[in-house]
Amino acid sequence: MLYVSRRMARGMRVTRWDTVVFVRAALVAGLALGLAWLITAATDEGGVAWGERAGRTIPLTPICAAVGAWGALGPVRARGEVRALEALGRSLGQIAAAAIAGGAALALVAALAVGSSAAVDAAGFYPTALRPSAWRWEGNTFVDHARGLRVDAGGTPERFAPPVEARPRLTIPRGGRTAAALATAMAGLALPMLLAQLLLARPAAHGDRPAQNRSLGRTVWPVALTAATAVVASVMLFQAAAALLVPAVVAALPPAFLLAFALRRSRAQGRTR
Repeated sequence: MLYVSRRMARGMRVTRWDTVVFVRAALVAGLALGLAWLITAATDEGGVAWGERAGRTIPLTPICAAVGAWGALGPVRARGEVRALEALGRSLGQIAAAAIAGGAALALVAALAVGSSAAVDAAGFYPTALRPSAWRWEGNTFVDHARGLRVDAGGTPERFAPPVEARPRLTIPRGGRTAAALATAMAGLALPMLLAQLLLARPAAHGDRPAQNRSLGRTVWPVALTAATAVVASVMLFQAAAALLVPAVVAALPPAFLLAFALRRSRAQGRTR
């Protein structure tokens, strides 16, 4: 995010247009995260603390940051503002900087919350298998206090809020909170940057339409494949860290690679414009 800020400050001043784009990106990213949080809250087992619900949603923050950048730059591209701003002397990186910063701001706040506040549960980054069910016969019903389930003598299931002390606790590996914060911050900057590059990319000016489509495809597929590989690798490494097979900090390496990839593409894009 500091790199984006330097790009905004070098050779341009922040205008009202940049402020509007920044706020729009942050709002769209926040709405996307809020929707994800509501879906998580509506589908959990009930009786879950707010901090734990937030921890289950925060791993989606980088994707929400990318959605925010898309929500801010999509109208800009559709209205032809990109060409107008280029005619005024702005590079594509400078045009996208406000949207990237607005989306990444949400990820940075989430990373700070995970890394510094014990009230925000980081166990959502480290999924592990819970202990087997513990059904007991109590009175006239079978009860599993860990999952909040009850089945009466007639076979009718019923869900209830289990006591906090009865629910299984997920342990976070050593350094897990720091690794989760780093991964959130780096992926939360890299994904909006890559999405902005794709939105503002244009096919070669020469050639027919199929040739232009192939040119654009050669831009899209490497970015999409790299981003998908980094996300999958990070998820797998977080799971391996939860099983204590690798140090937790290793899970932050794929987002770091993705951020380096995004920065390299941004510099290359700036040199070719």
